[in-house]
Amino acid sequence: MFPVWFRASRRFVALLSLFALVALPAAASAADLDFGVRAGGYLKDSDPFVGLELLIPLGPSDWYFNPNIEATFADRRDRLSGNFDFHYDFRQTPDYYLWAGAGLAVIHLDADRGRDSETDLGANLLAGIGWRLKDFTPYAQLKIVVSDDSQVVAGVGIRF
Repeated sequence: MFPVWFRASRRFVALLSLFALVALPAAASAADLDFGVRAGGYLKDSDPFVGLELLIPLGPSDWYFNPNIEATFADRRDRLSGNFDFHYDFRQTPDYYLWAGAGLAVIHLDADRGRDSETDLGANLLAGIGWRLKDFTPYAQLKIVVSDDSQVVAGVGIRF
């Protein structure tokens, strides 16, 4: 009934809307909100990704909510994931900090440009290191996505 590109774009808008519904109310109440961009690769398929994120402190503790969205445009299939991650900063110094965490992933795989697509739920397990600079924070992170198509994801990013 609808063209393939329309169905795919509806899914993308739905995923972005879900991201906004979860992230924006939390962001409005967070004084120390950070915005970030990230890039990296899905190691099993050698597919690069780009993404956007928010980092929202959860009160005065070392816990953070890190909702993010990642898009991978590959030859065989595109991947769009909305991730609702939480992490704990367990080591902090004036120069760097280390974290580990977990979260929920909503993964949309689109093979053959809409003719064969699926949406899957997964769990993220992640760890990373960030360096404290004056106006921004570069970081590196390793994530394991446990789902029907489990992946190891390596990424770097910058938070502002």
